[in-house]
Amino acid sequence: MDVRLRRFLLALLALGLLIGSVVACRNETQNIIRRSIQDFTNVRMYMTVYSYDGTVLFEGLVDGKPTRSSASSDGGGDPQSGSYVFWYDERGRYHQTSMPYLVTTYDRGAAQ
Repeated sequence: MDVRLRRFLLALLALGLLIGSVVACRNETQNIIRRSIQDFTNVRMYMTVYSYDGTVLFEGLVDGKPTRSSASSDGGGDPQSGSYVFWYDERGRYHQTSMPYLVTTYDRGAAQ
């Protein structure tokens, strides 16, 4: 195979990979990739939700991963207004909160 043809094909392949990664760079795609990696590595995540005075409101295993969402007004208001986190617990129940939270890969309530 000619050296120029080989370089052309490698450049074409690199361009195709670049275009493919730019097209696949949506939030939904990133979330799918992250979830696939987490499923593959089988990392268990634990979540603790706190009230504003520091009292623990929820502590338990998360099925999958917690997902953070935020909404801001069209007027350019506070980007944190309307932000929340949601997750499913180990029994498949849906939870959503705007309270402060901590996510770890270990059970903080278990004896160390």
